This record gives sequence, structure tokens and C-alpha cells, in this order.
Amino acid sequence: MTPSTAPLKPVNHDNKSVQRILAAALSCFGQRGYHAASLKEIAAEAGVAKSLLHYHFASKEHLLIELEAIYYRQIAQAVRARLATRAPSVEGALDALDQVWDAIVATRSQFPFALEIWRAALSNPAIKERLDAFQAEMLELVEEGVSSALGPLAAQLKLPPARLAALLQLVFQGVSLQLYLTAEVAPVRRTFEDFKQLVRGLLPADERKREPPA
Repeated sequence: MTPSTAPLKPVNHDNKSVQRILAAALSCFGQRGYHAASLKEIAAEAGVAKSLLHYHFASKEHLLIELEAIYYRQIAQAVRARLATRAPSVEGALDALDQVWDAIVATRSQFPFALEIWRAALSNPAIKERLDAFQAEMLELVEEGVSSALGPLAAQLKLPPARLAALLQLVFQGVSLQLYLTAEVAPVRRTFEDFKQLVRGLLPADERKREPPA
């Protein structure tokens, strides 16, 4: 069957039926695995007709990518909430990186879901278009986080906030993959700490912690 080239229908996340369907999909994927769970089972778990599920979602991949979007928005919201409790600073920005790290580690077992979305995007133009929009949204959230964490200091970055955000997004994806591939968290954490030191070098020099004179 040739994948549909029609754009995926925008999903209204405030819709109660949509919320039930997404919650059911997360439950079914977690219990039975992505491939074993069927749309019929998800509809039954949500207590809705399968036709209603199809009205909101074109496929399992569509469900999956919307679940990913919700999850990353929640991370962004949590980071924003923590940043709102402190003045903009370099240390606040680095603390936000640690918060993202914690979220990645907590959900490392879900990385195969992201792989399924990427795989589907190779052959389904509609999924590819939604994935591109999702990646653009995530990049915007990361850039917003950089600007929020640094405030006026963002103007002193050695990279424009948009380029730093692109670098961070790439590293987050690489960290997610590495944590999925290895059972050992500690070596990945050491590498992440090394990356944080590289990021510190891009931040305003007058805000960095200075070593006391020898």
C-alpha cells in the first residue's frame, strides 16, 4: 500500500477524546510493545470507536509522534518553571542542561519509539512532514530555553542562541541514542559533563566561575 502524501490532520490536544486516545496509546505501547499493540486495542482502551480514533489520528506512527511532542513540551514546561524561580545566569543555564539530562535518563527505555518514527518517515511523506514540524518545534523550545536561562546575557554568547540551540538539540538526540545502546549510564554522564564544559566556553566570560588567583 502506498503511503498517503496528504498532510496529517492537526491534533487538538485539548479535546477530551484525543487525551483519552493518547493515554490509551501510551498504556498499550508500554504493556504490549509498539508493534504488538493495535489501533483496535487502543480504541477499546480509550473507550472510543475505532472510527473516532482514525478521525483524529492517521496511524500508529501519528499517535506516537504526538506522544513524543507532548512529552518534550512537558520537559520544556518543567525547565521553564525552574528557570522562573531564579535570575538569568550561566549556572542557571547549566542547571537546565542537567534537568534535561535527568529527563532523558528517566525515559531511556522509550528511545525505540523515536526510532519507529524516524523509520516511518523514510517511506511516509505525511509522517516526514509532521516529524520535520516536530523537530522545528523542539528546536524552538530549546532556543526559548537558552534565551530564558540567560536573559540579557544571551546577547553575549559566542554563538547566536539559534545555533547553540541546534547544537544542544543534536547532542540531546545523541545522548538519548547512546543511553539506549549502553547499559552503563556513568560513562555517558562523564561525556555529558565534558560537553557542559564546552558549552561553558560559549557563555559570557564575565559570568563564568573564576578560579581564585594562584
